[in-house]
Amino acid sequence: MRRIVHNYDKVMLDDGLFFGRGIFETILCKEKPIYLEEHLQRLKKDMMELNLQPLVEEKFLRDHLNKLEIKDKVLKITVTPLNIIITEREIAYKNDDYKKGMSLTISKVRRNSTSRLASIKSTCYIENIIEKENAKKLGYDDVIFLNEKGNVTETSCANIFMIKNNEIFTPNSEDGLLKGIIRDKIMKKFKVTEKSITIDDLTHSEEVIITNSIMGAMSIKQINEIKYNSEKFRHIFNENLRN
Repeated sequence: MRRIVHNYDKVMLDDGLFFGRGIFETILCKEKPIYLEEHLQRLKKDMMELNLQPLVEEKFLRDHLNKLEIKDKVLKITVTPLNIIITEREIAYKNDDYKKGMSLTISKVRRNSTSRLASIKSTCYIENIIEKENAKKLGYDDVIFLNEKGNVTETSCANIFMIKNNEIFTPNSEDGLLKGIIRDKIMKKFKVTEKSITIDDLTHSEEVIITNSIMGAMSIKQINEIKYNSEKFRHIFNENLRN
């Protein structure tokens, strides 16, 4: 049985620390955790990919979350061979962020579309963190990762959608990306074409949107020197995600 650890309690040393054999989920909590079932299903699927023992503690985890009654926060659940770690933090995205939108630059780091980790929300996350920090030093909010073929995959923490001629496109999952919970919701609610996307495709699109479980849908106002003005589908996405 794994030990459930909350915030700053002590964790047990295991392969999660020494080798990054761990999985995590970040979940938006309002009055209750949003899309908790979907997050737990993905967590269990990813655990199988990393050969982690099954989540036999799921009932205890659910009971523990109910007792904590986390509201208006970001909940993070990390699972390693010996631990289930529950942490919480403030929601970073404010109304002004949605009005302003975000800017992206292109990472020089290439994603490997054949990597087992490309589609898993694992604790091996340092490359994402460093690349986002470097982007911020250059005055951008985040980076776009391309794969070894030059195809767009994702940002350091979000999936990407582009709009052209009122059609919605998103990068092909086979190009090496994590399929987010919000990405899946949008693909079920709208007609979305999944295909390999290049930077040239983004350049000639009318609107670019990024999504994750905490921000929902966020407009991209700039990718390097290219600027975008439309926010039509960002509003449509967020309105549908609330329903």
